[in-house]
Amino acid sequence: MLEYKQPPKPPFRLNHSPEQVMQLTHAGIATSRASLDLLTAKPIADWTFNGFIIPFAEDENNRLLQSSLVEIYQYVSTDKDLRDASRAAIRLWTEYSHEVTTRRDLFHGIDVVYKKCQDGTMILNSEERHYLDRVYLSYCRNAVHINGEVKQHYQLVQKRIDELSKECLRNLQEEAEGVWFEEDELKGLPAAYVASGKRNADNMVFVGLKRHDMDVVLKFATEESTRRRVYIAAENKCPQNVALFEELISSRALVASLLGYASYAEYATQGRMLNLSQVMELLNSTRKQVVDKAASERVILMEAKKQFLIEQGKSQDEIDPRIHIWDLNFYARLVRIERFDIDEMAVAEYFPLEHTIAGMLQIFEQNFGLHFQPVNSGAWVWDEAVTVSAVWNEEAMGSEFLGYIYFDLFERPGKYNSNCNVVLAPGFTGTNTAYPSVALLASFSSIAPKLLRHRQVVTLFHELGHTIHYMVGRTRFASTYGTGTSHDFVEIPSVMLEHWCWTPSILHSLSRHYTYTSVQEKEAYLELHAHLPAEKPPIDLFKRLIAAKDVDEACIRLNQLHYTLYDLTIHGTTPVEDLSVLYNRMRSECTSLIGPDSHGEDYHWGSGQARFQHFFGNYAAGYYVYFLGGAYSRIMFNTRFQRNPMDGVEGRRYRRKVLEKGGSLPELPLLEDFVGGKMDSSEFLGV
Repeated sequence: MLEYKQPPKPPFRLNHSPEQVMQLTHAGIATSRASLDLLTAKPIADWTFNGFIIPFAEDENNRLLQSSLVEIYQYVSTDKDLRDASRAAIRLWTEYSHEVTTRRDLFHGIDVVYKKCQDGTMILNSEERHYLDRVYLSYCRNAVHINGEVKQHYQLVQKRIDELSKECLRNLQEEAEGVWFEEDELKGLPAAYVASGKRNADNMVFVGLKRHDMDVVLKFATEESTRRRVYIAAENKCPQNVALFEELISSRALVASLLGYASYAEYATQGRMLNLSQVMELLNSTRKQVVDKAASERVILMEAKKQFLIEQGKSQDEIDPRIHIWDLNFYARLVRIERFDIDEMAVAEYFPLEHTIAGMLQIFEQNFGLHFQPVNSGAWVWDEAVTVSAVWNEEAMGSEFLGYIYFDLFERPGKYNSNCNVVLAPGFTGTNTAYPSVALLASFSSIAPKLLRHRQVVTLFHELGHTIHYMVGRTRFASTYGTGTSHDFVEIPSVMLEHWCWTPSILHSLSRHYTYTSVQEKEAYLELHAHLPAEKPPIDLFKRLIAAKDVDEACIRLNQLHYTLYDLTIHGTTPVEDLSVLYNRMRSECTSLIGPDSHGEDYHWGSGQARFQHFFGNYAAGYYVYFLGGAYSRIMFNTRFQRNPMDGVEGRRYRRKVLEKGGSLPELPLLEDFVGGKMDSSEFLGV
């Protein structure tokens, strides 16, 4: 029945020209400014929640809608002029947003309503009160209470922060750096990867420094010198970002000081579920729990290194008895093969991209009461590889239309090189219901057969979790819809969903050998093999895969801890003289993995912070959310889903109690209500 329903609204036509992007932006800003001017001109007697805050929220809803529609192009377009126009438009929207949130006349009205609620002369429901509290705090954090030169200084610095952030991200997105190799230097890499590489007149192969390239080289290249060259090159890409990032950090510190905070980290964590001291307690506890296990993992990896190099003809005296940072992924893969008979590429054959996504959507349908309906994308998309699905409630939950998902999964020049969600249009259920549209972006290789390694399966499921969080939102205001939550809550639902991908029965249900997905793949396989493999592997394969997680899990956790502690340190109270030196020194101290600094070089050998996109934007002083997500997600999964991850009753309960609420209510009580107890992370840290 649902297959034939017509959505109440078609997908957005995302085929704007650079000129249209700017026209829409200027018109949208002018309309909003005029609307807010009329609002502040109202008599004070009309300054109530319905008379002042609701019109303010409706204008905010429209602003978020119009700015989202022009923002997507900077991430996905192959047209540089269109990407640049999109960035210019978002710069104007960002500047206008700062204008709105620093207007004293608007704050006057908000303050009047806020005080009426404080003294009890105005009664609001829980969602209204939470929204008002969020708006009030945002104005206080944007210097609206400051006058004169200090405020002007704040505004100039904040504008510069936005410019620096966007410039760093643009440089990272536009980079096309890489390293040239003789083909013999690429031994061990998948043949299809090497064959698809760009070649020069000397038949050397170009290896890029994007996420996909790094993943392939560091896991499969048998020559350590190859892994080392690629790793160091990647740590030094986007050199222009080094100085920009230094200015960004100092500018953030200045903003925090102007607003009266001890540090930018203190400023950033205000209003979140955990305060700064609680965050540090979480991180220190994690470190204590994983450091010994990581040391044990390195011993096992070192044994694998010795065995491999001896087999390659090296003598004991020639082998460096340490694990380098560019060795970790390679030797962890060998240990998985040796101890658990897990070959990543062989496992990947059972996760063809399109089939795996379809299976994931079925899991969301069964657990959360959804229905996904493919849409003929036609002229609505920005690239022919993009597909669109309409999302509905299942019949038992009312059959209502929920919104659209745009799947843009393959790498291409100019596209944002990350796995993420980009909101094309926000949702809200106020006076006029707006249906959300979200683009799920990834940078998978388009080389056939298009296969996912297990880690990519986990990542895709994580990102789909963000998408579904947005689709099932049910809030009155666009700014609190879906993932519009407290920053340290936003990763928790998606990190929890990663547990599905570490469950043998779930992986088995998702799997299907790629040769069974098309006649062409089947025929190509049989040209090289005598017979087809089984359509599904034995479930024991996935039990071994999950057991093999322990090979380097603690080492990976310490690597994340390096990023997290570095993030909080550079945004803390202690001045940092050299961000690159600190980055490399903290990496060495946190991970105990060996880098060039242990071979006679100092800590200036790389500037990895200049390519770490989380530091440039909203995750500044907030990368710890992944650790918090890991702790809280274990509690949620273990108490409600471990027994049966496909419990549709529990899944729908989770949807109603947590996901639908978005950021419309304080999140911690929602989690505690769902699990039926306190979110005590002390028992669920570590690995």
